[in-house]
Amino acid sequence: MAAGGDKAATMDIQKDDIETWLVNNDTVDFQGRRADKSRTGGWITAPLIFGAEMCERMSAFGIIYNLVTFLVGNLHLSRAYSANMVTNMLGTSFVTCLLGGYVADTWLGRFLTISTFGVIQFLGLVLITLFASLPEFQLPHCNEPEDPCHAVHGFKLAVLYVALYLIALGTGGIKACVSAFGADQFDSHDPREKKQMMSFFNWFFFSISLGALFAVTVLVYVQEKLGRGWGFGITASFMLLAVVGFLSGRRYYRYSPIKGSPMSQIYRVFATAFRNHKLQIPADVSQLHEANPGYDRIRHSNQFLFLSKAAIKSSASNEDDKFGDLKASKDQPPNRPAITVTEVEEVKVLIRVLPILGTTFMFWTVYAQMTTFSVEQALIMDRKIGRHFEIPPASMAVFLQISIMTMIVLYDRLFVRCARHFTHKSQGITTLQRIGVGLVLSTAAMIAAALVEQKRLKVARRVGTSKGMSVFWLLPQYFLVGAGEAFTYVGQLEFFYNESPTSMRSMGTAICLCTLSFGFYFSSIFVDGVDRFTQRGSASKGWLANDPDAGHLDYFYFLLAIVSLLNFFLYLLCSHWYNYRIKQDIDDEEDDSPAAKSSDSSDF
Repeated sequence: MAAGGDKAATMDIQKDDIETWLVNNDTVDFQGRRADKSRTGGWITAPLIFGAEMCERMSAFGIIYNLVTFLVGNLHLSRAYSANMVTNMLGTSFVTCLLGGYVADTWLGRFLTISTFGVIQFLGLVLITLFASLPEFQLPHCNEPEDPCHAVHGFKLAVLYVALYLIALGTGGIKACVSAFGADQFDSHDPREKKQMMSFFNWFFFSISLGALFAVTVLVYVQEKLGRGWGFGITASFMLLAVVGFLSGRRYYRYSPIKGSPMSQIYRVFATAFRNHKLQIPADVSQLHEANPGYDRIRHSNQFLFLSKAAIKSSASNEDDKFGDLKASKDQPPNRPAITVTEVEEVKVLIRVLPILGTTFMFWTVYAQMTTFSVEQALIMDRKIGRHFEIPPASMAVFLQISIMTMIVLYDRLFVRCARHFTHKSQGITTLQRIGVGLVLSTAAMIAAALVEQKRLKVARRVGTSKGMSVFWLLPQYFLVGAGEAFTYVGQLEFFYNESPTSMRSMGTAICLCTLSFGFYFSSIFVDGVDRFTQRGSASKGWLANDPDAGHLDYFYFLLAIVSLLNFFLYLLCSHWYNYRIKQDIDDEEDDSPAAKSSDSSDF
């Protein structure tokens, strides 16, 4: 008997040991087995993801940051057209995140989606390298006004568009999944790994900034000194390295199972709620239908109560639920699973984040100016360091990246620790508060940019050129936007990942990145509208004239600052209204505590 008892005790100990090194969520290893924490995921695979993302960002930023000077200087396109071409490409690269998120959640999973779209981006980079290298695509040199310049058009312009939008498509598919795939490497039900995941988003963004830093220094310099063909070719090489490096970690990643199309779930919830619109929601919400206890259940919320009607139990399911059987009844059509409270709340989450999405995109409209008009400002200012070295105008973005990287380190190592003493929150401040700080900094950046441009115009009109004014006057706007990005972008990633339902994580990340898309598209609309409106009258060249000294870019910056400030106040209202989603774990002993029940409200 004693031997049998010892054997049983040993088996219990072994079982407990197994439970400690296996994940507590639904992620699996590359063979489909429950993932082993000691051999997969965590900081084992995080460096591979950081490295791949850094190389991918080197490739993308190596094209984007210096693209406007290529379009204006080499292809003779106008300032406004070139700026809009860049922002439209950037907008498309993020709106295609919706496609990437849908493909990942429905068919391929995140790993295969990242790999596939990585190849697409590589093909786009190869094509633009050929465009910049082959003599057939080169335009003849011109010198206005004696020798009029003819802008690129026809077949050549079509090839350029194909190359740029292949890059945009590839970027969208990757961005929709890579941060969510990285977060999948951490078990949110393990306190140690959950804390590591909070740092993951900061260091993930740090790797993006490191790649961008290399792009705006080395790659831009190569493009300026050795030619666009060499510069674009190196970006293609880095993209190939990113794909190969990412694939090399296949055996060590944790994989989240494909949960099916989130769109079908959204349709089912709305359709069932409409069918049940005449029914009354029970006073005791525990009577609503819910699946057997398990991870990632979400407590019922009092917002959008119409949708809660989708989870009303039928009489048949009430009888069967005590046996844990989810049968259909005459109110629930055959072969269609009943709607649970968690499924309803997941759809509510997506609806709740829409106002946040609609009020954070203005940051990216401000950011767009750093890749367009700020580069053109740098082009006509004094960029010399010493006698022989001249900073390429696109390389001014190095100060943007330095600001981002510095702020991320300070935020992770200093700001969070200090904030904990006042807020008593493990993350220091909430994600919505973090985003709000970034919006304030972006508004300040546009005010600074307007004041600097006013000074530049005075210098140019007094002495006939702005070459007497140092390009380093532009540093405040770059530093402020960079610091704002460290707050806003990382806050957005963390917010949308944490708030998105488990089955819709890729789609949630895609929705987050749509704020970037909307921001860049709005920039194009805003620039086009201002350019058209201010050109009224035969003598007016407009605020955004091709000759910067004849325009009023300072007025444009002031107007953008006003719009950004108004947007910030609207964001405050939406953030105050927002309710964070509430998860229930199977062993959560505090489900019925007053604190748990009161956590339904926003703590912006």
